[in-house]
Amino acid sequence: MRSPAAEHQQHAVPESSEAATRETSSADTAWLETELLAVKDTIELTDGLDGRPLLFDSDTGKYVAVSKAGTVILTLLDGQTTARDVVRRVASPSADPARAETAVVRFLTELRQAGVLTLEPQDETRRERVLKYSLRQRMPRKPLTRSVHILLEPVAKVLQKLPVPAVVGMWIVLTVAGLSTAGYALATRSLPDYTVWSGIAALLLMLQIAVHELAHALVCQSLRVPVREAGITLMLYVMPVAYVDRTDAYRVRGRAPRALIALAGPMSDAIWAGATALVLLHTSGAVHDIAGALLQLQVLLMIVNLNPLLPSDGYHALESAMGSVNLRGRSFAFLVHMVTRAPLPSHLLVSGKLKRAGYCAFGVLCACYGVFMVGVVLTWWWHLIEGLLG
Repeated sequence: MRSPAAEHQQHAVPESSEAATRETSSADTAWLETELLAVKDTIELTDGLDGRPLLFDSDTGKYVAVSKAGTVILTLLDGQTTARDVVRRVASPSADPARAETAVVRFLTELRQAGVLTLEPQDETRRERVLKYSLRQRMPRKPLTRSVHILLEPVAKVLQKLPVPAVVGMWIVLTVAGLSTAGYALATRSLPDYTVWSGIAALLLMLQIAVHELAHALVCQSLRVPVREAGITLMLYVMPVAYVDRTDAYRVRGRAPRALIALAGPMSDAIWAGATALVLLHTSGAVHDIAGALLQLQVLLMIVNLNPLLPSDGYHALESAMGSVNLRGRSFAFLVHMVTRAPLPSHLLVSGKLKRAGYCAFGVLCACYGVFMVGVVLTWWWHLIEGLLG
């Protein structure tokens, strides 16, 4: 299911644009003249998807994306210069001084608010808090274990020694075989409502979901991406789903490996669906009925999980294939900006009209579908509670 990551990454990108001069924060700016700026000792500069620079805070475990121009500015923050000093040092004679100053000041302000600098972040307005929340897309979650890596390390070591194309190819073959077998079973066998066996099928599905999450974690560990924790989260605040925290996948530079991390769970589900279909095709009686009920649940799980309008595996795979980061968060940030006029972060200010329209359209689709799903889940919960009480 969902593998939280996006909420751990923020952005700070110095850019020059006319929009940057129009959208400014209401926070106090006196510190720009007086405070000596320095990067915290816990900050590490690394790179991630497509070689993009990242700042990693070993104290909080959060990532902050910066542009390559931003890394140049970071080298000037030695604890002996103010923001105005930085502006003077990076100013180009051919550039518009006002626009350059606005861009650099905004970048430094965002670094401070992201917790990168030794200065404490400033208090934010309500509009700024709403926009930041829309970017992070954080859902309530309950960690259950932080020891997944111990369980999977022996298997990951074996996989690391095998040829990657062979392992991925075998996994794809098994996935296609599983989907084909499941499709054949669904097409050739009548599947009545197996209400008597739904409970047993649901318990088996819970075990499959655990394997699903372990598949995500195993690919992460094979790519030497640590899995921080695993647990339960509330997708859209009403749908309890399992998760593994793959925040450190930001360090994976290639799009294909990141997409494979996201698709590992659904591929595992497809293989299990194929195994269930084989049981359905070759058994009768109670076992046949349980397999039929389970197969229906498995197909439903894959459809929901691969839907890119939900913050689940299909969305993360699409995002990785596009080379994008936090597509949902950016889309909702534009919608919040349109409604509240909260200032956009600098990495969104440079988006052209067509790109902004695309973000807004995707955000509206996600919001509408999310409202629909919340209604469906709440209705299901209501009927379940009525059945238990009645």
